[in-house]
Amino acid sequence: MDPASLHFITRRVSASERAAVAVVLAAQLEQESAQLGAAPGHGTSAWQRSQRPLRTPLVPGLGRWSRPEL
Repeated sequence: MDPASLHFITRRVSASERAAVAVVLAAQLEQESAQLGAAPGHGTSAWQRSQRPLRTPLVPGLGRWSRPEL
C-alpha cells in the first residue's frame, strides 16, 4: 500500500505517521485475504444437518414396531 495514496482528514500528518498507518492497513488487508482464502472447515454444513431425518426409520419385526392390521 502506498502511503501517498491515503487521504487523511487530520492535518499535519508526518511522513512517518503515514508510513505507520500504511503498514498497519497493509497487514490487516493481508490477514483478511489469508482468512478468505483459507480452506473451509470439514464436517457437515447447517444445510446438510437440516436435511437429515429427525429419527431413524421404523423397522417392523418381532418385538419391534409393526403396522396395524388392515
